[in-house]
Amino acid sequence: MKILAIETTGKYGSASVIDDGGRVFSASSSEEMNHLKGMITLIDEAVCDAGITKDELTHVAASVGPGSFTGIRIGVTTARIMSQMLGIPCIAVSTLEAMAERALDKAIAAGALYVVPVINARRHQTYAGVYEAVFTSDGEYQSAVPVMEEKQYMIEDLLSELQARMAEYSGAAAFFTGDGIDAYADIIKSTMAEGSYVFADEDLRYQHAQSVAAIALRRAAAGEILTYDRLMPEYMRLAEAEQRLKAGTLSDRIRKPVKI
Repeated sequence: MKILAIETTGKYGSASVIDDGGRVFSASSSEEMNHLKGMITLIDEAVCDAGITKDELTHVAASVGPGSFTGIRIGVTTARIMSQMLGIPCIAVSTLEAMAERALDKAIAAGALYVVPVINARRHQTYAGVYEAVFTSDGEYQSAVPVMEEKQYMIEDLLSELQARMAEYSGAAAFFTGDGIDAYADIIKSTMAEGSYVFADEDLRYQHAQSVAAIALRRAAAGEILTYDRLMPEYMRLAEAEQRLKAGTLSDRIRKPVKI
């Protein structure tokens, strides 16, 4: 297998190619929100570094959200087009799951029981989930499994539910990752007990296609694939314009003349 993974849900776009042996070849952008302009170049770089051509790809995976609405659409659309053009199946990967996957090694090293990816959705809102590492009987890492639902949380509600779960395990700690740290670090610090949380370093904090690729490899081996028309975005909430339209406020503004 040679799987292309695309990540466009955060500030920085990236693309990775992973093979059967788990070797990963990646290309990343240092420009914020440059997905539309730069993604094809990143894909070309990752494929070239892997020493293959696009025709040798066997699957294409996309981080389907939550995250930037525009970024999600760019990544999913790119994956669907490549799936059609190359005649290969798609793999959908949750952005939050991929963020947890990326942080797991550091979380385990820090002695944390849980990994908590948090994406800032503004005004104290987040997209978040809570994951725990699962190991085989031989002690090898198997996967990150969700122990709290991936959904939209107010940051205060997320921390309250997390603390209730952690109270069941004496000395449990949570490893936070994602740009939710950038926005809500002070709230986390004032809410969580000292020693019960760890923040991911900035070089690990944001989305990256490498972890999308690792999950996609496991999904492909398990036969968890999709046709291009079934690869769908996971926005986790309506866009602001859609919310206003649904509530009638946007249509009212369109109908009413504007006084200048």
